[in-house]
Amino acid sequence: MKIRTMFKRTAVFLFGALLLVSIAACVAESSQIFKFNIDQEPTILDPFQYRDDKASAIVMALHEPLIRISGENGKDWEPGLATDVRGNGDSTVYTVTLRDDALWSDGAPITAEDVVFSFQRAVNPAFASEKAFDYYIFANAQEIVEGSKQLADLGVKATGANTIEFTLTSPMDYFPDFLKLPGFSPVQKAAAEKFGNLYGASAANMVFSGPFILTDWQHDTSITLRKNDNYWDAANVKLETLEISLATDSNTINGMYMTDDLDFLEVKPDMKPLYASDPSFKSMMLTRVDFIEFNPQMEFLNNKKIREALSITFDRLAYATSILGEPDIAAYGLVPFGIRGKDGGDFREQAGNIVHDLASDPGMAEQAVRLFEEGLAEIGKTREDMRNYLEILCIDSPGARNQAQAIQAMWRQYLDVNLPVTPMQVRMLIPMLMDGTFKCVVGGGRTALTSDSAYFIDFIYYENKWDDAHFRTEMERTFKQTGDERIQTLMDLEKYVLENFVYIPQVYQKLNYVTKDGVEGLRLYPYGPMYDFKYVNISR
Repeated sequence: MKIRTMFKRTAVFLFGALLLVSIAACVAESSQIFKFNIDQEPTILDPFQYRDDKASAIVMALHEPLIRISGENGKDWEPGLATDVRGNGDSTVYTVTLRDDALWSDGAPITAEDVVFSFQRAVNPAFASEKAFDYYIFANAQEIVEGSKQLADLGVKATGANTIEFTLTSPMDYFPDFLKLPGFSPVQKAAAEKFGNLYGASAANMVFSGPFILTDWQHDTSITLRKNDNYWDAANVKLETLEISLATDSNTINGMYMTDDLDFLEVKPDMKPLYASDPSFKSMMLTRVDFIEFNPQMEFLNNKKIREALSITFDRLAYATSILGEPDIAAYGLVPFGIRGKDGGDFREQAGNIVHDLASDPGMAEQAVRLFEEGLAEIGKTREDMRNYLEILCIDSPGARNQAQAIQAMWRQYLDVNLPVTPMQVRMLIPMLMDGTFKCVVGGGRTALTSDSAYFIDFIYYENKWDDAHFRTEMERTFKQTGDERIQTLMDLEKYVLENFVYIPQVYQKLNYVTKDGVEGLRLYPYGPMYDFKYVNISR
């Protein structure tokens, strides 16, 4: 009887202990949920089609790069799908070795054939990627896009089941920086062939190689990612679920953070006073520039004097201070701080300020009015004609509208011209930018993919943004240059572009943010994907 009673008590104790362990395990698992917000609906999550910066971190979470960004400011790399990258003596040929244990989320092996296909797809004229020029660094890529060479001529070749040889158009000792980018992450050949241009448009139209898989996408509302059990490094991924909301209103986003519906918050300028004293508040300068882009093919903007007058009367310092609350981000060049310059220095520090406005010289107001009126007289138009023809396009978000209206007010105040502001969804605005049907866009910009300055200048060439013979000749000269000689040419080109007032720098970007207690391992970088969710761990 005593033995039976002891057995029952022991059994109850063991059952209770097991139940507690089970409950603890469930709680631990359920706590591995990271709640994040992106204030812009991604257009697509295909590495070779997306163009919006905010999508890059999601793309990398779903599609593993060949090597992963790491180290302070993203200057180093760690293994991804590849374990080794080796360049030849003059940095024109690189050999990449894939790991042999990498699988797609459907269990199929990731092969060199997938990698080669991915880059051929990117430059295939039939695919017509809006990002094709990003891959012109590979031998024969531009000729393939233009139709003079075949896909088989691309400088991306499989030299074995797990090795790929990349042949470049010119020497690039910084080429490994590209392999860290989400836009260079391979896609599965079978899936991409099956879904075509719709690959990446929905959860059902993708196969994954990254630490997470996409399980739900409620457009304009939310995106849900879950851990990829077939990921090569799944043992080191603690996060089970990544819940991404797509709220755009600053007050709504702030309220979500206050009520614990977000674990991380990008602190917008209007909310900075609420969080500046928060112990978790941090700031990081980004290698991004926002600019006003004029289409010089359009009436009014095809007159240099009018463009210059509009540039002079945009007071960057007042804009950065009163609208964004960050006076130190006023941009007087296209290339931001933090980009490699000559002899390893900083490009922006070496090139100095190029743009001049009312903040740098208040006396330029009269000059601007004179230029503006001379330009209107030259084309036989009036201010009213200009107001009826031109509009200021911006992204349809509260912050972007507020910023565009601030610029609108400056031009109205100093030049007595009131241009209407038209907000647009990103998915509608990008095609207009690409096909040249826009007139004036504010708040566009470039976020560095690597620490190379060309990214802030060569897109004008590749996207045929400006038909200027001197610019094209000098840009093509940089393709054959290396080292400091190339950087000096890029400095000269930046100055030339800005002195023609086609691109008007607004501000550089700074990320202010706060995080909830217990959030560990979120990696932030000033360029490239900006956020890496792989190592996030919730310890609370």
